[in-house]
Amino acid sequence: MIEVDEKELQWSNNLTIAALLKTLDNVEFCSVVRLNGRLVSSPKFKETIIPDNSKIQLLPLVAGG
Repeated sequence: MIEVDEKELQWSNNLTIAALLKTLDNVEFCSVVRLNGRLVSSPKFKETIIPDNSKIQLLPLVAGG
């Protein structure tokens, strides 16, 4: 199992952040993910494997001025 924004989801072997995001709704805003406390930016989503029992937080792109 993995935890995504405090919801438990099924984990699978070789699950990447990109593959996980394809299974979730309303994640177009997500440009950065916190994976077990480590920040991962969108260019690394396809290559970053999610270990079992991970905690993931989806973070929106923030802009301002």
